[in-house]
Amino acid sequence: MIKRTISYKLAFTLVIILTLGLVISGCKKDEFKPEESFIKVYNDQDGSRNYFPLSMQRASDEGYLVLSAYNGWNIHLLKTDKVGDLLWEYDLPSKYINAVPNLVERNGNLYFVCMDAVGLFSYVMQVDENGQNAIEFQQFQQIKYPLYVADNENAVFIQTYERSSYRTGIFQLSGAMDQVVNAGSVPIYTDVEDKIVDHLNFTGKRFPFFLSVTPENNYIVMSGFNNYSFSTVFMDANLNFSGVYNGAAFDGGVNAILPLGGNQFSLARFSFSNLYFNPSATLSPNTIDIVESIPAEGKAELDAQSPVLIKNVSIQSSDYVVYLATTKSNQLLLSFYQKGSSELIGTKYLGQSVPLKACDFEMTADGGLMILTRVTVMGSYNRVATIKLSKAELEAVVE
Repeated sequence: MIKRTISYKLAFTLVIILTLGLVISGCKKDEFKPEESFIKVYNDQDGSRNYFPLSMQRASDEGYLVLSAYNGWNIHLLKTDKVGDLLWEYDLPSKYINAVPNLVERNGNLYFVCMDAVGLFSYVMQVDENGQNAIEFQQFQQIKYPLYVADNENAVFIQTYERSSYRTGIFQLSGAMDQVVNAGSVPIYTDVEDKIVDHLNFTGKRFPFFLSVTPENNYIVMSGFNNYSFSTVFMDANLNFSGVYNGAAFDGGVNAILPLGGNQFSLARFSFSNLYFNPSATLSPNTIDIVESIPAEGKAELDAQSPVLIKNVSIQSSDYVVYLATTKSNQLLLSFYQKGSSELIGTKYLGQSVPLKACDFEMTADGGLMILTRVTVMGSYNRVATIKLSKAELEAVVE
């Protein structure tokens, strides 16, 4: 258990703009106040550490909590203030491993899901802002190998790999996250043990496991292992199987999906090294089909093996669907679409000479956008970084 605070960590926090080439294009030096637009890299003098940011959530004080993995499945927390300055960071004890996206907010407190190193069961951990650490909130012995967590405010859903029965499971927790209220699963008919191990340990392909709830709360959609492939599965409100879009074995599937309401979804799908976007796809939750049948536009410049994030964003009272992806030249690309339409309104590239990888993003309290990314410093050191775009910068993209 290691807790590093700002008192002796400040010297390790790098604020790098021109020197690392992480340029927010179109900004003059004094055009924005420091809190409106910034780039910050959180360095660690331990050269043996390798970070992979997993999720970010705005805290009640308008600062940000970042959940990361390091050196495999070890867990790291980092807290910043609203201008990105480091307040504290904390390494969880070695008994807690495999934190999964996302962070969950309840009554001003932040929570995350991880796994026990020996029993392989799941914990819900609560972030303790005063103690600058994380404490056990609840443990669930029956939930093994957690892969992803989703929150729709009324309930929390955890996607799992059920090793003993060779199934992909979904467990529904109560809104208070203190008990399991429902569960469902789908079968896996091929050996995925090595793929799960590589995913959890960051030693091989990271599969884009995903779980979301439709706005009507009538379906849960997830990307995970089913039958003989990496598939997109629909479950009904009782967590019974409803339909599936089967992937091309493990070389094709859906990277990310955002339910828009009805049968409309914004999604990204991959096929080998190719990535495709469809911001207004029509899917049937009751069908059995293949992912390759979903119409989508090819994005040849994007890296299909890096995470893709899709979220709703409001700019000047207009609603947009925004994709965050990584280019093959290791830049970040934001793509803005009119919500419910396939019309591309604008794009914005971030990064120049230092490799970046998309990890997460969300709107800020002042109408800007906070981006969580992994930056590779000096070609060797993978570190956590945040990029803040101002409200004015976002408005300029969609003008």
